[in-house]
Amino acid sequence: MSAETPGPRRSNYSSMPVAYAAIGASSAPDLLRFPPAESTPYEETLQLGSGTERFLTAANLLMTWGAQRVAGVEVVDIDPGEPSEYPGVHFTETGTPELGAAREELFTPEGEAYLLAGTTASFVVGSKDPRRILVVTTVNESNRLGFAWGDRDEVAGYGEQQLTVEIREDSTVWAVARGFTFQSSTGITAGLKQRAHVKEAVAQAQAFLQALAPGAALRNGVAKPADEPDENDQSADDQPSA
Repeated sequence: MSAETPGPRRSNYSSMPVAYAAIGASSAPDLLRFPPAESTPYEETLQLGSGTERFLTAANLLMTWGAQRVAGVEVVDIDPGEPSEYPGVHFTETGTPELGAAREELFTPEGEAYLLAGTTASFVVGSKDPRRILVVTTVNESNRLGFAWGDRDEVAGYGEQQLTVEIREDSTVWAVARGFTFQSSTGITAGLKQRAHVKEAVAQAQAFLQALAPGAALRNGVAKPADEPDENDQSADDQPSA
């Protein structure tokens, strides 16, 4: 990806599924160096523990909206859409964006379906207006699972955020949030407002990562996921199935 990455200007096509042109840019390897024009990028990481058990449990939680729900965000109006409506995007090893392949359905051990690219939903926090989002891409790799969502409307601080869980070569498990926000106002206060929007996006990302940590659901008064393992249990029965 280069510094000329398209910015927040609307596409000329009426079918533009989100409020910005740089769809999928949260997945770009050089996001922090070359974010979409007029946007501010961010990246947050959190170690969740170690081992395959922890990786699979966190991934199952993440891919069923668990990070949002445990963090206090209500996910409503979920619509997986049709495979032909939006295939999602991904980046090649050289950083080139391409349309995604056919959507692969995965399930938790309890039979709950993983979310898919093209899914639309709304995030609701307290009395705030619902935030309409689109799952723009999913990540399905042997050592990394996750998804990215983007705003469908030009709300304050609109942009895109990717959330992933990965297990590294040393067996440590990490949750990663990467994203960018656009300046949604002009004038002498625009800079202050943009900094506030970025601060809010980072705080939300941190909350989502914390929600994937061991015991977060119980600490936040959310029912324990059915596949949450005992920390001393070394079985690997929660492998997602295709």
